[in-house]
Amino acid sequence: MKKGLVTTSLALALTFSSVAIPSIPAFNVTEASAATVVNPYNNQTAVNAKADQLIQTAKSLIGQATYSNTEYKPTYPYKFSCATFLMYIFEKNGVDLATYNENYMLEQGVYVPRDQLQKGDLVFFDANKTNTDPSDHVAMYIGDNKVIHMADPQQNIVISDMSSKPYYTTNYVTARRVLPSLLAANPATKGDKIVDSSYELMKKAVIGSTNNPSTNQFTRNGYINHVYQTNGVTLGTTSTTELMKKGTTVSKTNLKKGDLVFFSSTIGSTTPSLVGIYAGDHRIIVPSTGKVLTRVLFVDYYKQRFITAKRVFTESTTTTTTTQPTTTTQATTQDKIASFATNLTGKAKFGYTYNESTLTFTGAGFTYYVFKQYGIDLKTKMASAQSSIGTAVSKANLKKGDLVYFSTNNLGTTITHAGVYVGDNKVVHLSPTTKGVVTEDLSSTWAQKNYVTARRAL
Repeated sequence: MKKGLVTTSLALALTFSSVAIPSIPAFNVTEASAATVVNPYNNQTAVNAKADQLIQTAKSLIGQATYSNTEYKPTYPYKFSCATFLMYIFEKNGVDLATYNENYMLEQGVYVPRDQLQKGDLVFFDANKTNTDPSDHVAMYIGDNKVIHMADPQQNIVISDMSSKPYYTTNYVTARRVLPSLLAANPATKGDKIVDSSYELMKKAVIGSTNNPSTNQFTRNGYINHVYQTNGVTLGTTSTTELMKKGTTVSKTNLKKGDLVFFSSTIGSTTPSLVGIYAGDHRIIVPSTGKVLTRVLFVDYYKQRFITAKRVFTESTTTTTTTQPTTTTQATTQDKIASFATNLTGKAKFGYTYNESTLTFTGAGFTYYVFKQYGIDLKTKMASAQSSIGTAVSKANLKKGDLVYFSTNNLGTTITHAGVYVGDNKVVHLSPTTKGVVTEDLSSTWAQKNYVTARRAL
């Protein structure tokens, strides 16, 4: 249910600045003809196990907590709103939603059609259609068409069948799958490891004027340095201004776990006063006075004061050889891209649009979407413009994960189509002819007539 001002321990924990929580504009979700939701992180086993843990914790609180939208009490007798209830059970199981605002929860993860719900998904309802808030209630799906939620002051925590009452059918808004992106990928990336180290340390760290890692005492930037140093990344400075000169600039829309995110103390200023660690899915880890906090970038304070972000590491393994061999991690990413593209067969469809909810794309929209799942921004969904990204690769030297560009007029000159090389002389692409994903042999008549060039974006 819609929350009032949360008091006691939650309010104290969330007081880093005076932050007004704005409404997110209402939006429409189309469920018709939605394609299967794909997990690009290869961590479904961990997701399933974590969902079972969440459900077990949630069920254990039945009869132990009462409803309150003005107070959060994480000890017995518990007091929760619908959103703080979920925030608590996720946190107890090592998963950080970083917010007690259900509208911000609704912006995390990926959209899930109602007929594809899985355990652990967040399900949103809206009984008040007169305001602009997209949702006023959130629950967690537990399987068999049921959700567990802090319902209201009369019922408190209950398990409800979503077909049992008109409320659940007429007020259903949407669902989001958050667990895959909030857990580490398989295998874990360096960004995953940096984030996990930061979460582990934040439980013990005291942030102040002293920097002594042996006693878990850190300055703000001393904490940042220690987390990265633990993961083999030497930043070399504790100055916020100097930190902002490190690495490569990353746009706000292309953030990856482990990126450094910089904020000013004054709206409009480009002078950094605060640096945090991007934790994935709009979350940031921020050293503050006394302790380390987590936030979402939707909050006005951070949204209005964001300056830039920097990527200060690569997934490559350090090598002392004079050659530049392909690293294990890079090869793994190439394999994952090829596998992910192939697995969209029968799921993605061709159309002159870009719609991730229904997996409807042009050929270059398809490649843009595939690479986006691994944090690689191809910048454009137009094949001709996309073909200038990365480095040129000859047809004889293609590797898994390379981008291959074609014409569609059998002349092999003007680039109008794109695909992903998946090995064994084959390319996976979203065919405008069959309207679906196909695996094309580069020896086929069509490919020989239309092949133009290839690029390596990794």
